[in-house]
Amino acid sequence: MTEGNWCADQMAKTQIVVIAGGRAKRMGTDIPKCLLEISGKKLIDICIESLTKEGFSDFVFLLGHKHEMVTDHIGNGSRYGIKAKFSVDPPTVLGWGKGKAFKYALTTEKIDSSRRSIVVFPDDLILEDRIFSKFLMSHVQACRKHGISASTLLVPGTYYPYAVADVDGDGVVKKFIEKPFLNEPTSVGVYIFESEVYNVIHDLIGLDDPTPVDLESTIMPRLVTENKLGSLLIASDKWVPINTMKEYEQAIKVFSK
Repeated sequence: MTEGNWCADQMAKTQIVVIAGGRAKRMGTDIPKCLLEISGKKLIDICIESLTKEGFSDFVFLLGHKHEMVTDHIGNGSRYGIKAKFSVDPPTVLGWGKGKAFKYALTTEKIDSSRRSIVVFPDDLILEDRIFSKFLMSHVQACRKHGISASTLLVPGTYYPYAVADVDGDGVVKKFIEKPFLNEPTSVGVYIFESEVYNVIHDLIGLDDPTPVDLESTIMPRLVTENKLGSLLIASDKWVPINTMKEYEQAIKVFSK
């Protein structure tokens, strides 16, 4: 099997899970965040197109707030050349969190439990060319070599959004740095899960939990303890997160270039 055929075979075994249930409240609007626009394109379109141009075609969208706006925009997926399935949080539930949304999609079989998933967020923009297929190939090789079952995409460091200070014993500030660059590997919100990870999700996440349940903080510690989590690094300037109005404005500047 040639490298190209092997890559295509691995893509065929992979579904894309797009977690897009958040709202754009911090941006001064109440629409789903994935429908915000940058350079005339919605975040959800940028996300889908960055994956389809690499050859991925099976998508599952996890939706919540004003989900009808997103489903109406995506439709059946034909205009992107994809197969689209939607998992919508139950209407009686508010603020489930990513963990419950993922487990609900597994429970209702929107996510195919026999296939691996690449998990992405439309508000984490990745600028490196063909990064998803590179990430997938790195993950598959690490599965065979190290027996991992999940991978996370990282940058080697990022800017801390607050000022930090060094303070002596008398309370006198000896150093003050506004928004320092921290050289700590940082997750960019792109993950790959093999089918066995779904068992961890079922074990650790309960749909009847009265509080929102995060995905990463719930399952990642278990995977790390069992030496099941791999990683791939990309350059820090290839990740553009959009969580605040300032980051949204910065993303607009980046894409305008």
